[in-house]
Amino acid sequence: MSETDLALLRSAQRSRLLLALVAILDAPRQPDDGGPRGTQAPTRPSTAWELLAHTQRSTPASVDAVLADPAVGAWAFQLLRRLNHGVATAPGDAPQWAGATLLGALAGAAALRAGTRATLRIPARKGQLWLPSLGVTGSVSRGAWAVVTMECGPQGAAVFGDSGSIRLPSDLTRGAEGWFPLPQIGRDGPTGPARVVLDHLSPYRDFRAVKDPAQMSRQTLRRWHALLRESDALLCREHPEAHRLVSGTVRTVVPVDGPSELRAVSATAPDSYGAVIMSLPIDAQAMAANLIHEARHQLLSAVAELTPLHVPVREGPQPVYFAPWRGDPRPLRGLLYGAHAFAGVASFWHARRPYDKDRAEFECALHRWQLRAALAALANAPNLTQAGGLIVTSLMKEAGRMASEPAHGPPVRLAELCCRDLRAVWRAAHLDVDAEDAAALADSWLAGRPPPLTLPAGRLRTHRTGAPRTPETGQARMWLARLRFTDRRAFDEVRAQIAAGAPHPLGIRDATVADAHLTADETDAALDEYRRQPPSPASWIGIGLTAKNGAVSMLLERPELVLALQAALTRIGATAAGPEELAAWLGSRSPAPDRRASDAQQVDVAVGPDSIGRVHGGLVIGPQHPAE
Repeated sequence: MSETDLALLRSAQRSRLLLALVAILDAPRQPDDGGPRGTQAPTRPSTAWELLAHTQRSTPASVDAVLADPAVGAWAFQLLRRLNHGVATAPGDAPQWAGATLLGALAGAAALRAGTRATLRIPARKGQLWLPSLGVTGSVSRGAWAVVTMECGPQGAAVFGDSGSIRLPSDLTRGAEGWFPLPQIGRDGPTGPARVVLDHLSPYRDFRAVKDPAQMSRQTLRRWHALLRESDALLCREHPEAHRLVSGTVRTVVPVDGPSELRAVSATAPDSYGAVIMSLPIDAQAMAANLIHEARHQLLSAVAELTPLHVPVREGPQPVYFAPWRGDPRPLRGLLYGAHAFAGVASFWHARRPYDKDRAEFECALHRWQLRAALAALANAPNLTQAGGLIVTSLMKEAGRMASEPAHGPPVRLAELCCRDLRAVWRAAHLDVDAEDAAALADSWLAGRPPPLTLPAGRLRTHRTGAPRTPETGQARMWLARLRFTDRRAFDEVRAQIAAGAPHPLGIRDATVADAHLTADETDAALDEYRRQPPSPASWIGIGLTAKNGAVSMLLERPELVLALQAALTRIGATAAGPEELAAWLGSRSPAPDRRASDAQQVDVAVGPDSIGRVHGGLVIGPQHPAE
């Protein structure tokens, strides 16, 4: 995507935000609910808007900088939905009386930047005044939300409250007593030096909840600075197209806690265009991959604001799909956005193979399979618009270019094993077999008859509120494999911790000694361990991954069927058989899977109300509640 295209999307997002601000001004005022009155009341939204407009006419760059803060969008769109639709407030959000008057914070920040003379009374969370794009003050007032006064002009600025006052420094990028600026990190922009903001201060920085400023140690802050600079330099030097996208999209990184540096988390939201929520990753390569992933999410969200990419289902349950990067069934939007994001990540690792061979080979092989699997479903999705179809076509071309180059070696073999594992774990977690069909199989087994030529199909299980979480076993084996090629010493340390019974080392949940053997290519030891484990979907799929006998392939191809047969035998009190014996019997009348077929051809397509009774790769699709 060109600089012009990115500038157009930024302009469209700015227009969307301005429309939201106007809608907030025009929304009917709500009845008073106990906020301050008289001289203590906050500045009226219309007055703040007039000051913002005045500053825009005299110093437009000041207003542009404030509106570019993604936290402004998070506040504005949440408030607009609250005013127009009665949407519940996020935890810690401003009370009803303070909602629209936070326009004063925008006007105050713009006036400060422009040196405009102004006096404003602004709601402050816990007495700390938020000045978008600049930072927050220390507390000058008591209460969860209190009105404080800001005075500014050419000679400087100060903030007053009922418990103190703060004089703001002349250089608002530098910290001072009672003033905490947003840290800015230099990077190489497309037309010269640019900066990304590390926002751990703004109350509306995280779309999940309104938050207090987070304390960051100097060591952690230095680590963020180092990784953001290193990842930016890496992209600028070796991946110029990805660098253009990231530097043209990501304005703010919001640090949050994650399971570990290996299992860094990241997220974006359409309300906060330009912001990426992220935990510290393990190194600059992982940082770059996460930024590409989230920048592509933001890019597609911005495009979707201009033209619909799919037609939502208005009545009844919506179709859901197998998304290879998630443990739960996903709606069409989630599948499309995920495929678009992982295409960028796959391209990144594909290009890094000359520099970081084993790690890049593993990551590239894993993400290429995820992309092919998703595209197999998207190619047949009925609710894509023309624009959505064009995006899928483009992704297919991108995937085709990567698939044209041969890939082999231990990293690729282990990535392919992880892919089979992820698919089998998903099937075991989400597919059921009709109880009568399972009982008929059990009768045939006990009578010594062969299984039917056509095996019962799997149906998507309906998950209700309060259902147990999706097992993370396949994820555990994948994260262990990833660690092996990222940091071999850390992999050996985690193996020792797993053997010692340590819970969730490096954030890897549910990993076993057998999983560690498997990801270290110690297949025989892994098989012995899986056979000794108590019967479970995790151990049975592990046996399928390690057994050299191809007769047990049903443990990977149809794990839900093996589990259903075992459950049916248990229900009637029959002696439980082992997984290998059951899988071999079920597979005795079925042709061996065609390993020449593409991974995409092995993947189930869609599940939804229009697919009842259809078969996709052995899966009969049934109704399902929306995944989100």
